[in-house]
Amino acid sequence: MDAPQHIAIIGGGFCGTMTAVHLLQSANIPLKLTIINSGYLPGKGVAYSPYSNTHLLNVVAGNMSAFPDKPADFVDWVHEHKEYAGIEKKLLARTFLSRSLYGEYLENLWSDAVKNKRSDTELNIIDDQAIDVEVGENTVAVLLKSGKQVNANKLILATGNSEPKDPSIPNVSFFSSPNYFKNSWKSDSVKHTKQGKNVLILGSGLTMVDTVLGLIENGFHGKIYSLSPHGFGILPHRHGGVEYTALENELQKPYKLQTLVRLVHKHIRVVRKLGISAEPIIDSLRPHTQEIWQSLSTAERKYFMNSKLRHLWGVARHRLPVHIHDMIQHLRIQEKLIVLAGNVRDIREAEDNVEVNFYNRRSGKNEVLSVERIINCTGPESSIKRTGNLVLQNMWKRGILTADTLELGINTDVDTFNVIDKYGDKLNNVFTLGTNLRGMLWESTAVPELRKQATQLAGKITGYFI
Repeated sequence: MDAPQHIAIIGGGFCGTMTAVHLLQSANIPLKLTIINSGYLPGKGVAYSPYSNTHLLNVVAGNMSAFPDKPADFVDWVHEHKEYAGIEKKLLARTFLSRSLYGEYLENLWSDAVKNKRSDTELNIIDDQAIDVEVGENTVAVLLKSGKQVNANKLILATGNSEPKDPSIPNVSFFSSPNYFKNSWKSDSVKHTKQGKNVLILGSGLTMVDTVLGLIENGFHGKIYSLSPHGFGILPHRHGGVEYTALENELQKPYKLQTLVRLVHKHIRVVRKLGISAEPIIDSLRPHTQEIWQSLSTAERKYFMNSKLRHLWGVARHRLPVHIHDMIQHLRIQEKLIVLAGNVRDIREAEDNVEVNFYNRRSGKNEVLSVERIINCTGPESSIKRTGNLVLQNMWKRGILTADTLELGINTDVDTFNVIDKYGDKLNNVFTLGTNLRGMLWESTAVPELRKQATQLAGKITGYFI
């Protein structure tokens, strides 16, 4: 009897969990499945294991099914809960529910898949950190921090987001300070604050908002400063459910960035005359963004990334539920939250404070902030050359992985999910998906995109064994 095919998955967040679910459901031969993930069980990655129930999904429940062919799956599951049973499903579908509830949903999917797996499927969950990989012709060896090794036939890199990069300052010794919190998703970042002191958050996006809510929830009463290069405020979801098709009807190939920008601005002017924000226009582009991105030239992609377009797109795309936006605006009116535009020049620790020297873009001057801690919410480091993820960095150093042209992720054949090595060859036994494909697809972070990738990748892998 042949030995079972062994598939190893590094990562237990959404991508790792759902790829594993599909593999368990569609296994057509004896299978051995190993999931390597440090600190979390499958289904409970960082994104869906928040320290606060005030942390909400930023996609409505109706778009959060984990299955592309069962769009109502999440809403149906939520509706079975006593807390939501009396609420009409159509209303639930337009609601922004908690991240922790979504984590329960993924856990439920995982436990069902495990319970119903084939009797000849062997499943192993390893709570350890993958630090390196050796790739053979038909085997992959994953080296773990503990010193153990996992030998598999195929490897899936579902590593998710890396921690953000540190700010560029002369005093790099500050990064080892207990007053610097690099990972804002850890509850320590918002707990045990000092009475009468202020806090600085680096970044002004959705993670900043979650961190602000966490600080307030833990009794923080000082001022919260948010510093980012442009200081853009996050917009609310104003027109959920409003469909706009006029822009789609005018999209024409080949796509050119300058033409697209003019077209989007044209339609924004149209809806603003009607008192409607640009949100429905941006939403109408969502089904086309990956195709558009792939068709743009490298020069166009670089211009997008290095200009205000990237930041404007982020503001338009990543919005807040209205009631959360109202809370943030109320804090700003009270001057409990102060949003600054500028760049950190240096950070020094004084006797009882952290002194932050920064350039204030609005005043045009260098200024100093005195705070008790700094929380980094600048967003994940996407470059595999600079990531703190050891397995990705070590694989890159030895040429098993290569960065995409813009260094936003891993160079990959997006049709097959095979990673591409330093020789330009597709590795037949190493695959990746999710945020690692950001440079190849741009939009590769939200559930509507990730669920398709997990389904397709699992199908391709099981297809190899037929």
